[in-house]
Amino acid sequence: MQTLNIRPSDILLDRVLNPTRDADIGSATPDAIIEACGIIPDFFLAGCLTADRLTLDAIADGMDAAYQFGGFAYPFGGSLTPAGVYQSSSDEDADLPPLARFTFEGFECFVYHYGITAIRERETGAAKIARFD
Repeated sequence: MQTLNIRPSDILLDRVLNPTRDADIGSATPDAIIEACGIIPDFFLAGCLTADRLTLDAIADGMDAAYQFGGFAYPFGGSLTPAGVYQSSSDEDADLPPLARFTFEGFECFVYHYGITAIRERETGAAKIARFD
């Protein structure tokens, strides 16, 4: 008997692997990219589904509650380009293209190497960045 493992985030979130078509990420298999994202998409979905109103703060709070180890309670500096590339506030850090982008209604979640995660409201561009490792 075979078991099919499908997570709710696989069904309820729109997922785009390597949305910026980065050559280094593109050399990885889709399964490897999905594995690298871990359960961060599940935290994003939990944040979206438990929010009384879909706001950036409510989603971040819901993700933190699901994660239980900090997350957006310890925000990162930096910014996101329109394509979702993370640009650290430290000049010594290289820009990070997203491994994947997950969307739920008007919100995006970008997952990067090292467990760095960003959520962004598509309409306003407001974003929060933290680490979920």
